[in-house]
Amino acid sequence: MRTIGVLLLPGTRAFDLGVIAEVWAQDRSESGIEPFTVRLCGAGRRRTSLSPFGEVTPTHGLSGLDGCDLVLAPGRDDPHTPVPPAASAALRRAHRAGATVAALCSGAFTLAVAGLLDGRPATTHWWDLDALAVAAPLARLQRDVLYTEADGVLTSAGVVGGLDLCLHLVRRDHGADVAAKLARRLVMPPAREGGQRQYVENPLPAAPARPGLSSTMDWALARLAEEIGVAELCGHAGMSERTFHREFAAATGVTPGRWLRVQRVRLAQRLLETTELPVERVAQRSGLGTAANLRRRLRAEVGVGPDSYRRTFRSAPGGVTVGVWPNTSTSS
Repeated sequence: MRTIGVLLLPGTRAFDLGVIAEVWAQDRSESGIEPFTVRLCGAGRRRTSLSPFGEVTPTHGLSGLDGCDLVLAPGRDDPHTPVPPAASAALRRAHRAGATVAALCSGAFTLAVAGLLDGRPATTHWWDLDALAVAAPLARLQRDVLYTEADGVLTSAGVVGGLDLCLHLVRRDHGADVAAKLARRLVMPPAREGGQRQYVENPLPAAPARPGLSSTMDWALARLAEEIGVAELCGHAGMSERTFHREFAAATGVTPGRWLRVQRVRLAQRLLETTELPVERVAQRSGLGTAANLRRRLRAEVGVGPDSYRRTFRSAPGGVTVGVWPNTSTSS
């Protein structure tokens, strides 16, 4: 996934365009991330207004979406503004040709007009979920997630959820190590999981116990190879299991057990990408215990086993991760 097409329509949100620019358009070669080609595609290559202010000049017409590996539809200030038929046709054509098509925030309405959400899961900013249900009555609306993915079509929750989606795509197609490097440059966690809630009533516990959730998470990340579980997390945080579970879920949108499993899989991915350790040692170093458990967890998270994953995301000389996720349902 090296050629990225961005659909520009009047009223495109400047924030969404900025997210795309930060993830896909910056030179990250010093971090071992190969450059991407980004096409800004608009009808007639006419200057396009942004929201809340500014303009941008497309680099390509709508035909520039042809041949892209990934096509992105940013959100618009008014998602109900008509979508030109030529733009909808370009989106459908790109998807039929095998491109991944993803919407950031209210860009889901653009995909809805193109018919790409019919029969597929979809989400958007929580404020617009009811309106999306009307605009895409055949979609399987997901009201409590950060992003959805099915059949090469993705949608994301609002604002920062678009950044989660972009990092998910980087991790999916270029590996956990590249995604982690990019996340460090962006000063954010490598990725929140798509199934996390997009909106939590209490983003931070009202009165976190010492040493607090954040330090407990850091403590666990430094000890993933050890036999630590939810009980140990509770002990470190100085909370009862019930209180810890409630406050952890309120702050992160996932359960402590789910978070711990995902962190171990992510560590295993990085070890498979960056070391020659045998699968058994990767399983031990990541806290997954056995090769069989590693295979089971990795297949559940990314759809393939460790051998296929390692072949796909092997590290080239100089630390640059190469390879694109294969279009296959088999694993080893």
